[in-house]
Amino acid sequence: MTDQRFTELLGKQLAGEISPDESVELKSILADNEALRAEYKQLQTYFESETAEEENIDLVFDRIRAQIQVPDEPRLKVAKNKGYSVWLKIAAVAAIVLAGVLVYNREAIFFNKTDQLALKQAQTKATEIKTIILADGSTVKMNSESSLRYPEHFSGDTRNVYLSGEAFFEVKKDAQHPFIVHTEQLAVKVLGTAFDVKAYQNDAFIETTLIRGSVAISLKNNTKQTFTLKPNDKFTLVDGKPNLSQLTHFSGTGTDRVMETAWTNHELIYKNNRFDEIAKLFERWYDVKITFKEADLKTVKFTGHVDKETIAEALNVLKLIENFNYSIKGKNVYIYR
Repeated sequence: MTDQRFTELLGKQLAGEISPDESVELKSILADNEALRAEYKQLQTYFESETAEEENIDLVFDRIRAQIQVPDEPRLKVAKNKGYSVWLKIAAVAAIVLAGVLVYNREAIFFNKTDQLALKQAQTKATEIKTIILADGSTVKMNSESSLRYPEHFSGDTRNVYLSGEAFFEVKKDAQHPFIVHTEQLAVKVLGTAFDVKAYQNDAFIETTLIRGSVAISLKNNTKQTFTLKPNDKFTLVDGKPNLSQLTHFSGTGTDRVMETAWTNHELIYKNNRFDEIAKLFERWYDVKITFKEADLKTVKFTGHVDKETIAEALNVLKLIENFNYSIKGKNVYIYR
């Protein structure tokens, strides 16, 4: 079934119709299967080539058709005509998408394998925090503007879920079935532990923080290199460069709290963060869009926290530290001198 799902996702990618969550899923499948990685490279090389010979198209279609195993389907005929290699590539993409989806849906309908094929999806909007319980009893608390894809029932040797955004995981221990959180750039593997993964599409970094237990992190572009975290460790990936540090503690109101997981208690904490970084936090926290009219304001750094304050109250606190003005028009916030 993995091969057929791979075919469907590959077709969507080549057609430019793959979603961020599906892109993460495709990278996970490739990371776990050397044979599919080799097939992916061959097909990708073909479709990226502008000088591929027309005679190769039959071989490509044969390989696609054999991989998706569509029974009783008439062989797809392509008329060869010099100068039309681009259209042949487009036809091949269409064949992947249509045949892959056909098989994927057909087996789900006629063989009642929906529970094995489909991944459920939980999503949160801006300002929203949601908790879900997985089939194995593990708990996932999702931060705002996040998406989690997961199976209704875990099967096989590993428990795989796919995250875009941020979530705090409390995983039920099962030494025989490691729990793996997949993001676009890395995979976090655990047996039973509590940890936070932050991987928003519009952030310049990915972050994993460990509260208890142990996790092993591997990069999707370098599966041979792994990083093992101990409690209070933080792993950050910026521009492909990994870094290990410690959790950030904040005691602004007399109570020591961990900045990275404060959101699970409905509190937003920032410590020596740039204004543009805080703006992204505010956008998810208040469901607004923040625009800087002067670029130099983006680099000003602040330390503070937000609990029940409105967006105006939060900005007024920052104004006590740095001289700037703001205007709020609906869900749009403008920052200027």
